[in-house]
Amino acid sequence: MATTTATLAPPPTRPSPTFPDPTPAPTATPRACLAQPGRIVVDEIVAEGMARSQPYRVYLPPCYDDRSQPDYPVLILIHGLQSTDSQWDDLGLDETADALIRDGELTPMVIVMPWERRGLDFEASVAEVLLPHIRETFAGDGGRRTTAIGGLSRGAGWALRIGLQHPELFGAIGLHSPAVLQPDMFYVSDWVEAARQSSQVPRLWIDIAERDTSRAGAQELAALLADLGLSYAWSTTPGEHSAAYWSTRMADYLRWYGEPWKREAEMIGMALP
Repeated sequence: MATTTATLAPPPTRPSPTFPDPTPAPTATPRACLAQPGRIVVDEIVAEGMARSQPYRVYLPPCYDDRSQPDYPVLILIHGLQSTDSQWDDLGLDETADALIRDGELTPMVIVMPWERRGLDFEASVAEVLLPHIRETFAGDGGRRTTAIGGLSRGAGWALRIGLQHPELFGAIGLHSPAVLQPDMFYVSDWVEAARQSSQVPRLWIDIAERDTSRAGAQELAALLADLGLSYAWSTTPGEHSAAYWSTRMADYLRWYGEPWKREAEMIGMALP
């Protein structure tokens, strides 16, 4: 009998699975408008009952006209004695803010520089007239968490007075080379206690140059705040009570004000420029 040998066909070869190359994670493309500087608007506001108009300058950040950000933090910065609303601008505030925003170190913000004019109730003007006007006209909705106030020299004294008496409006107070008038020193305890009662104590920073003529007053204020148990930041670096010192410190000033706003934007996933 013939024997037949069956030859089994090899199993079909299955092609190896192929996978598409992984898609690279998208990277944020810097907006073209960041190449353009922010701008300064000079204006004034007149409110019923005010003896005089309130002049001010306002810095609007790069990409502001795109309005991709509906609401902006507000920073009010007050000039020193015998200066005007131009002082912060002259010190290079806008150029410094532009660079920090472009590099992603600072969240875009609206910065207001009011002029303290004689014959004007400056505290009421800033807190009751100017800030609401800025929010309505330039910055959108926002509360104390995204609002800060600071000043140079005598302007720092104003910032302390306005900020502590209106803790419901301001979440931070920056005192740069502060010159606080003695009458106000007597009221600081009451202002701090009232802020505590409302559970709205602003964070506070005192910055003073090593050879600043106002250093003794700044140390007296710091000692008073310590006696009251109020936490605050303190810094001192080489320099004097001068425009040169403030210009070199400008980036640090802006970073301090903007740090919590930048951190919050990052936490909620808001893309910074």
